[in-house]
Amino acid sequence: MTGVHMSIHSLFRFSFYRRIQISFLCFILLPTVVASFLNYSIAHKNVKEKIFLSNQTVLTVIAKDISKTVDDMTYASNFFVQDESVRKQLRIFTNMKRIESFNDYETYLQIKDFFGLIDVKTMNPDILMYVSNQAGFIVQSSEIQGSDPEIIRQQYETVKSRVDMSKANILQWLGTVPTHSTTVLTNSSYLLARVIKSPNDAQPLGTLFISIPDRYFMKAFAQLGTSKLALFDAYGQFIAGNREVSYGSNAAMRNNIRNESPIQYSGWKLISDTPESQVTGEITKTFFITMGLIIPFFLIFFFISMYVAKRLHRPIRKLQAGVEQFGNGNRRIRFEERGKDEISELGRTLNIMLDQINQLIWENEQEQEQKRELELQALYSQIRPHFLMNTLNSIKCNLLLDNEMIHSQKINSLMSLLRAYMKFNEPTSLGNECKLLFHYVDIMQMRSDIEVQLDVALPPVLSNLEFPKLLLQPVVENAFVHGFKKAVDRPKIVIEAEQNEDWVEIHISDNGLGMSVEQQNQLNAELQSSPDAEAWQSYKRVGLWNVLQRLKMTYGSSSSMTCAQSELGGLTIVLGFTQKIDAGGSAC
Repeated sequence: MTGVHMSIHSLFRFSFYRRIQISFLCFILLPTVVASFLNYSIAHKNVKEKIFLSNQTVLTVIAKDISKTVDDMTYASNFFVQDESVRKQLRIFTNMKRIESFNDYETYLQIKDFFGLIDVKTMNPDILMYVSNQAGFIVQSSEIQGSDPEIIRQQYETVKSRVDMSKANILQWLGTVPTHSTTVLTNSSYLLARVIKSPNDAQPLGTLFISIPDRYFMKAFAQLGTSKLALFDAYGQFIAGNREVSYGSNAAMRNNIRNESPIQYSGWKLISDTPESQVTGEITKTFFITMGLIIPFFLIFFFISMYVAKRLHRPIRKLQAGVEQFGNGNRRIRFEERGKDEISELGRTLNIMLDQINQLIWENEQEQEQKRELELQALYSQIRPHFLMNTLNSIKCNLLLDNEMIHSQKINSLMSLLRAYMKFNEPTSLGNECKLLFHYVDIMQMRSDIEVQLDVALPPVLSNLEFPKLLLQPVVENAFVHGFKKAVDRPKIVIEAEQNEDWVEIHISDNGLGMSVEQQNQLNAELQSSPDAEAWQSYKRVGLWNVLQRLKMTYGSSSSMTCAQSELGGLTIVLGFTQKIDAGGSAC
């Protein structure tokens, strides 16, 4: 499995056009080879099945023909055993050694006439029958091919010892006998015998021999065409046919087409064996010719596909090279936009993208230039605050020399606020932020001519909490502007902070005019919905929106701002945010 994964991984490391080429080859060659192999296998199987069925049909016909011949031979032997006139002539024939008289000749002709009656029944001129007596004198059925007296005598001498004289009136299967004359070598014959005895005294009258020559079987076997065919007896001994056919199947012929059919009344078995190469040779030859044609076409297609793939991949290589040049700093590179195919569309899209990138780069350069100008202006502007701070400090010193403590304190508060404004982006602590509020309240009392009491209650763990500078000032300013716009008895602002696990809340309460419940609900809804800045510009409490946005930017989107009725009688603004704090008061 590891090797397969590595092969797939190495395939995908190829270039794009090489992967396309390999994919095309796999999707074309593999289905072609698989389809050809399946077609060859199916055709191979179908042809073998058809040949098997055809052979079996012909074999059955041949087996029936041979079974009929065996039945006819049984009938012929019964005729000699059961016919009284035949037995009468055989009694006279029993001790005849040769024809010595006219009576002997008459008996000889009478027996041959009996054979003539049997021949009419069997109607098979290839079957030879003859009868012999105790003295070995033979009378044959007819003068047919292979009925040479020398051959008949040779067969008789070969098989007479195989005849069991005690088994009368039944057919005995004597086996195959090769026969030859002094001039001509003939084929073998299969012999059957039947001992004929008198039913009265059981004296032997003679023996009937039936000889089936090879040519009879060859004529019958010729119906099967080119297949190898052989006939075997009940003991598996070869009778006739092709000796290459074995009685039992063996490993060498396992793939051959083998058919078997029994012969009735005899126990014989007819077996055909057709070599597989003889049946499927043309199919196999056609398959290999097809494969031989596919391989050259595959090679031609391979080289053509390489050429086509390179041409298809050429625009992609140009795009790749152009992108690399652009990445190396050539911002003037552009791609050709010929045609209307996908590559041309991609080139047009890349050109648009490069124009946009160049525009963004130009805008970024302009922005950086503007920032440099602003930083320079900021450096210039730092001169003026320092000049003002030095001037205020000189006035403060003169007032102290003149013992003007009140105005000196006011100028000191103003200077503290100016220092905070000058370092607005620098973080501070919650404790320092509350100290700065005392200076702010001091200035606001002078401006509004309202004596306001400011009380701060911070737990020590929260006093050192890092906190945005000037974040609480807009909330306190709202108390002056809105809460104390009318005369209030002993105006007061209270700032408290508390911590519950990681959640921190800061309460800014006053005893001013406050708000109705409907106004409080409306303000809370607006604070929770977080409208954009333009929507708050038309609202007179835009400072609250700024505080909420700075709170979220500092402590996260879970930060919140809500208003509620104050226990002092006015309004309470609650700032809540999440901040982990260690035992020393530092934020984690």
